[in-house]
Amino acid sequence: MNYKLIIMTKVKNLLLTILLLCGTTIWGNNGLRISGRIKVLKPTTLQIKDMNEGVVLSCIIGTNNTFSTDEINIIPDVYKLYLGETEQNIYLENNPVTINGYFDEKNPEQSSLSFTGIDPFLTLQNYMPAEKDPDIATISTSVKGKLTPSMASALAYLADVNDYQSNKMLLDMIPEQDRKSLSAKWLVNRVEILSHQIIGAECPDFTFTDANGKNVSLKDFRGKIVVLDFCASWCGPCRKEMRSMLTIYNELKADDLEFISVSLDDSEAKWRKMLDEEKLPWVMLWDKTGFPKNSKTPSAIQTDYGFYSIPFLVVIDKEGKLAARNVRGEQVRETILKIRQ
Repeated sequence: MNYKLIIMTKVKNLLLTILLLCGTTIWGNNGLRISGRIKVLKPTTLQIKDMNEGVVLSCIIGTNNTFSTDEINIIPDVYKLYLGETEQNIYLENNPVTINGYFDEKNPEQSSLSFTGIDPFLTLQNYMPAEKDPDIATISTSVKGKLTPSMASALAYLADVNDYQSNKMLLDMIPEQDRKSLSAKWLVNRVEILSHQIIGAECPDFTFTDANGKNVSLKDFRGKIVVLDFCASWCGPCRKEMRSMLTIYNELKADDLEFISVSLDDSEAKWRKMLDEEKLPWVMLWDKTGFPKNSKTPSAIQTDYGFYSIPFLVVIDKEGKLAARNVRGEQVRETILKIRQ
């Protein structure tokens, strides 16, 4: 069976496609051990790390090309396989794994490696969503009854979809007593976060600073329809969306409606410059945390509301519950009118 494994190169930000020629799994051992023969151009470190970057196994692949780690008992889970500067998330159990072939760290696209002993990981690939957009992708219900608890949480982590039902389905496949792996703990937290992002869920509260230096919270607007706009001064589409919203605001403004723009600028001066330029008539707030430079470490407000790019708008009903998310223009207008019915 042939399988293509995508490995991300951190330093060069390249994608390395390594051919996996998956043979028969070698059973009978009690732990995980990585061994094999990989031709390298210079001594290279092979490491297995857990999801918290803790080193689990490590060895040097030297000029003789043959290598073997110690044998260790692990909790079946998602781990990170490092070859030099490259990394790949992989699901591992207590089985011996062999890796053979050729690895060119300088030109990774020219590498070719064959693996045995990773059958459970390959099984998970059968259930990975075809859609690339995490806001659209879902996990098929056909997965029910097909995976072990540890594989269910691993699939959730590897697929990384934003669909609440998909993640809840996978979590329900894991008994309480089996939620000890790092991916299972991640999934428990993921489901909790996503539960606030489904239509009808109560929106997370927040407190940010307004133009007068006063702290303003979302809960202050309970009893009103709230159009919540996450933006930044440097974001051209955000500025354009604000002007579009101004038309809707002027048309529908009333005591039961409030617009709030939350800026993710990393500079108060830049935010205030935007306020002077746009002169918008609604509540303008500043989240001094700013917009994270690393997509892997979203801010608290991004995590709570489930967005990773801006502009991002949500509409909240008078009870503080989510009425619509990731909407623009006419969708905002339609949602407001629907709530008013």
